[in-house]
Amino acid sequence: MDRRKAIKNIGTGIGAITLTPSIAAIFQSCQSSTGYTPAFIPKQDFNSFSQILELIIPTTDTPGAIELKLPEFLDAYVDAVWSQDLKESFSKGWEAFKNDALNINGKENANQITKENWDGQLSKYLKQSVKSNETDELALKFANDLRDLTINSYKINEYVGENLLAYSPIPGDYIGCVDLEETTGGKAWSL
Repeated sequence: MDRRKAIKNIGTGIGAITLTPSIAAIFQSCQSSTGYTPAFIPKQDFNSFSQILELIIPTTDTPGAIELKLPEFLDAYVDAVWSQDLKESFSKGWEAFKNDALNINGKENANQITKENWDGQLSKYLKQSVKSNETDELALKFANDLRDLTINSYKINEYVGENLLAYSPIPGDYIGCVDLEETTGGKAWSL
């Protein structure tokens, strides 16, 4: 997975997660908690879920998904905001994605699967365009949804907004039709 290319493109789109006061509260509670108990993701799968998010946004010279507590945020976000239908679809996708990885690697539970195996599983579905059966379709949708959620939650994270994106705590004058390179050094604006 090419993290650099993904990060470069992060600022070019509009986030799917709208930053509302309730979402900000979820983020704040995730950032301050020390012992997190998953609300939506099954407790036995939370470590594997976290590893997958770290593969999408790994730690390099900037914090990764685990350090930014994105797994905790996504779990709380899905539990608090999504409709029951979306939750069921996401759960079915996770089960299809996980079970395929278990079958391929000959393991009995998700915690036995290595980070390298999860990376192969992500690559398989994120690079696949043809769905061969319903299970593959569910796993493919899950992988794409998880990648989008991870990137969008990364973009609205406080650390990223203040330190990696263009940030102005007190907005100034509106100047339209200017080059992004000229105004922010090429950085997208923080939400």
